[in-house]
Amino acid sequence: MKKKASEAVQNRIAKIEGQLRGIRKMLDNDKACMDVVAQVMAIKEAVSSLGVEILKDDLICNRKKLNNLDEKYLKTLFKVK
Repeated sequence: MKKKASEAVQNRIAKIEGQLRGIRKMLDNDKACMDVVAQVMAIKEAVSSLGVEILKDDLICNRKKLNNLDEKYLKTLFKVK
């Protein structure tokens, strides 16, 4: 994995980890259910975006010789808006 790409992927993962810790804290503090669900949906979107980023960086596709993947296709694959 390229160093620059690796940093982008690592940053996305760190953000998702922080969001998950935030949900745990919300649950511990008895926050409103709809607020927690909103955060869960945000994490779902973040994980989908992470998948797109990984594929764009050829971590997986390089082995299969699939270069120049279309970003729109990847977003559709991961159901990212």
